[in-house]
Amino acid sequence: MGRKVQVSGDTYDPDTLQLLARAFDAAWGDIMRHEASVQADERRTRLALVILALAREGSRNEREIRKFAVKYMNSTERPPPHAALH
Repeated sequence: MGRKVQVSGDTYDPDTLQLLARAFDAAWGDIMRHEASVQADERRTRLALVILALAREGSRNEREIRKFAVKYMNSTERPPPHAALH
């Protein structure tokens, strides 16, 4: 087994880090497919934090992590109904 890596006080083995990276990349692809954003860096950071929170809770299912992260991001980033569309 390889070295463990500590992220935000949590420790993950290399296999888990690879799983989380794949889930992040897939989720980011789903999110960006639906809309482009000027705040991409902020959104990527928030997505990473969501994925790390899921890992912290013990989730190790890549598909479930991706699915929940995309759902969460989409539900928290919708413009208000009264926002003007340009």
